[in-house]
Amino acid sequence: MRDNFTADWAFGIKGAIENIVRESFPQDLRSWPLLQTFNFEAYLFPNNYMAFILIDKLSGVPAGPGVATEFPHDDFPTIPPSKNDLELWQFYLRSKFGLRNEDAAFIIPVHDSGKQSAQEDYKLFSPEEQFFWDQQIKYVVSNYKAKMQATMSTKPDQPTNITYNVSGTNTRLNINSNDSSVNVVSNETIQIFSQLKELLENIEDANDKEKIQGSIDAMESSVGTLDFLANYQQFMSFISNHITVFTPLLPALAGLLA
Repeated sequence: MRDNFTADWAFGIKGAIENIVRESFPQDLRSWPLLQTFNFEAYLFPNNYMAFILIDKLSGVPAGPGVATEFPHDDFPTIPPSKNDLELWQFYLRSKFGLRNEDAAFIIPVHDSGKQSAQEDYKLFSPEEQFFWDQQIKYVVSNYKAKMQATMSTKPDQPTNITYNVSGTNTRLNINSNDSSVNVVSNETIQIFSQLKELLENIEDANDKEKIQGSIDAMESSVGTLDFLANYQQFMSFISNHITVFTPLLPALAGLLA
């Protein structure tokens, strides 16, 4: 492996994040974490894979190891990762390294082009490896944007009136049992999902549209339950190729996580 492979890829990751932010969220370019300065760590897995951990910092020059070290845990998910393992790997790496919202984690296949360029290495990726890489970048950017908007949004006041739903969202029927739980589905929440479905019509790819539709329905039916977070995360992964379509509603949607 060439000298400075780890540095080439750390800056390659930074550049890939910057390209998406510049295209989709140009107003955030100057304040987006990792784009100003960062530290990085690099770890080797079996089967020629490597994990990169990027830690945002306020000032100073970027710093990190010239050579990757062996990954310090042996309970990692399956390698090579499949396209269905994206959220699993993100959760695993972020948990193992205690990462903040501002930080980022990636796993890449190691292909050495012999040139001082992550972009040239990327050209050696298989189509499956390129797909997983592209999805990682989009997932990390869209997730951070959603969390940033959730932090900035104002939590709505408690409604003064309570509506009991006997059809549609949160329908509940109990026979010979007591139900002590409470559901509150505000008009604002209903409008969020109605507007998400309207924006869905802008998606031309039939497969993507079907998956996103299913994730929207799953979120709508699980508002206020423990299942909502998982359904929200699935939705965010499905829209990674269409993030700009749904950007206007992401703050309101993220507010439902509270």
